[in-house]
Amino acid sequence: MAGWKELLLDTLKLTEEVKRLNRDIEKLDDHVVAVDKRVVRLETMVEMSQRPRMPKD
Repeated sequence: MAGWKELLLDTLKLTEEVKRLNRDIEKLDDHVVAVDKRVVRLETMVEMSQRPRMPKD
């Protein structure tokens, strides 16, 4: 059975790992938001290109 020192060290290691994973998730979240904005712009461009054009007089 692990002693209290080992348990404390494991807890500290896990805490650091959770912090690192949280930072990685925040970076991924920022990237996903940027990609989503690009997709929305592309969708808008496609929709506008499919509209019938007004005849010129």
